[in-house]
Amino acid sequence: MENQYQTQPTEIIEIFNEAPNVKRFKLKSDSNKLDFGPGQIIEISMPGFGEAPVAICSDPRENRWIEVCVRKVGALTTKIHTLKIGDKINIRGPYGNTWPTKILESTDNAKKNLLIVVGGIGLIPLRPLFLSKEKYLPTTKIQLFYGAKTPEDFIFKQELKEWQSIGIDVQLSIDKPSADWKGKVGLVTTLFESTKVIDNAIAFLCGPPIMYKFALEKMRKFEDENIYLSLEKRMHCGIGVCQHCAVGPYYVCTNGPVFSYDKIKNIKNAL
Repeated sequence: MENQYQTQPTEIIEIFNEAPNVKRFKLKSDSNKLDFGPGQIIEISMPGFGEAPVAICSDPRENRWIEVCVRKVGALTTKIHTLKIGDKINIRGPYGNTWPTKILESTDNAKKNLLIVVGGIGLIPLRPLFLSKEKYLPTTKIQLFYGAKTPEDFIFKQELKEWQSIGIDVQLSIDKPSADWKGKVGLVTTLFESTKVIDNAIAFLCGPPIMYKFALEKMRKFEDENIYLSLEKRMHCGIGVCQHCAVGPYYVCTNGPVFSYDKIKNIKNAL
């Protein structure tokens, strides 16, 4: 019988500093191709330090290696931040569903534009979509609302500039004024007040739960079924066995982490 918890070793082949306490690791497996879709999760682990779910943030068209961003918050992630190129990280997965990108690829009248609203490190599971943007551009308009605490806390800084240069509407805000910041100030939801939201759009949201609450209040013109949220913070074992990820009748590990808002809006404590 197949062991669902079986991991495979991957080698660190590149390391990038994205933000304070956030590193991006490029991982290569010698044994298996690493197929995944935008929004899916893997479990990373090291013997003696435990296991944690993280979102894959590389181009889904590339299956020889994957990238993950790891924020230093506990024993496992602190240990991973000490690793160097050539060291090993164990992974298993991928798990969960993906962002519903098919509607963006449609050629009929159902085709939609895309609004992405992210806070903190919520851009991580959406980076694969930007890296494969040729599938949607130029016929799909993409607008990004991205909020961070400080200018230093934005991740993928160089890529944000590149995305803006090819026509993606990138709108940024920081929580509080900063001497070296000339852009918008306030929570990410303040961007709804200063920027016209693109028409005929579906919305992908990823960030802290409190962000969802206030962002949804700004999105009343959207149909509930056109708003998709990631509940990846509730992921645990990845396979729905431990049941810690239960949200009403759903398991985030197996039915999510991406849900349309109409599916979860009436479930107590879902957000």
